[in-house]
Amino acid sequence: MSAIASLTLVPRDSITELARLARTSPSSLHSYLAENGSRTRQEYEWSGYCMLYVLTYLEERGIDLERSEFNAESEAINSAYGLTVLITPATERLLDQLDPAGHREEELAAHFDEMGMDFEESGMVALDGLRLLRDSISELRDDQVLLLHIG
Repeated sequence: MSAIASLTLVPRDSITELARLARTSPSSLHSYLAENGSRTRQEYEWSGYCMLYVLTYLEERGIDLERSEFNAESEAINSAYGLTVLITPATERLLDQLDPAGHREEELAAHFDEMGMDFEESGMVALDGLRLLRDSISELRDDQVLLLHIG
């Protein structure tokens, strides 16, 4: 089974509606995102599982992108839409910690290996994930939320 990591920019004021749809009409969630969201400038070209392992790597180092003021909404969306992380502009404070230059490719590859995903390019793939997260977060406007979906 494969997974895709997609990044969608959504209006900040739409998060409550997304959570409501997740609770009441999960099938409408996709339509709502298609109508009200927009793709980020860059996309993640690797498996969504790789992005998941980038997130676990970061979390193990105290860099938690999953925590925001939208925790309740995130839980509702996750229950209907699979793993979804709502990233707000407040995470800009973590940009330095997301800089790929601050992480060793070998360390990232070792984490992937621990997670059962051992392949030659894993360190480079993880660095790509860090770069994409950092760049996407740095481009967020105050009225936007970055919806990272892995599924």
